[in-house]
Amino acid sequence: MSSGHVDNARLRRAIVAFADDANQRTMIDVLRAALVGDLLLDVTGVDLPEGASVDGAEVPLTGGIGPDGKPAMLAFTSDDQVARMHPAGAPHRAVAQPAGAVLEMAQRHGVAWLSIDPGDDSVAIAKKDIAYALRHPRNDRLSRAIAAGERGGSREAIVEALQVDGPLLLAGELAEGQEREEHPRLRMTTRPDGRMSLLAFTSAPEIAARHPEDGVISTTTSTVLERLHRSTRFSSLVINPAGPWVEIRRDELT
Repeated sequence: MSSGHVDNARLRRAIVAFADDANQRTMIDVLRAALVGDLLLDVTGVDLPEGASVDGAEVPLTGGIGPDGKPAMLAFTSDDQVARMHPAGAPHRAVAQPAGAVLEMAQRHGVAWLSIDPGDDSVAIAKKDIAYALRHPRNDRLSRAIAAGERGGSREAIVEALQVDGPLLLAGELAEGQEREEHPRLRMTTRPDGRMSLLAFTSAPEIAARHPEDGVISTTTSTVLERLHRSTRFSSLVINPAGPWVEIRRDELT
């Protein structure tokens, strides 16, 4: 049994792509997908009341071995993936957690790897990559709204999530010949009709997916929206341009 239905199809697709061609780009896609949606933790055999949190260090989570023989924490994108770890027809139990919280749990427990969907077509995320994904603030509320929008959710929900004060990242682009310590210029894009849009991101891996060499500028949604309202240059925000992305025009904001 599982706590709620979980099928993190986006992360599963990223894992399959990584398993087919393991490189920096496909790992970045895994990391940005691993901060959205839910993951399952296998708690088969654990005396855990329904609805209880698995966040406590006293809960014995299913572990495994990473590529280098060091301890790995296991997580799964769906109940079918959990079931593969048990004999056919055997009872099993899993609990759903926000995917970003699972990365935080792996970091807190100090494991060397987070192995997702272990077996064929799996991925093991190293401790250093987990630390990179979590180093900067992220806007989970906005990420969830954008993901829901891709599945047919309302655009109004995305705008509402953007208007709730929270973290937001901008990308800093170094001009040719500019030193790393110098102030970078903000990444922007020209829309098909000639309008300029400021690029914004809900997590650091989203920036890396667009331009891996860019710097990360931490700010807030309120600060960016105020900048957009005052700007004579930008007419909109394009959020997470590596996709799934959304453009929010200035005239949509109250």
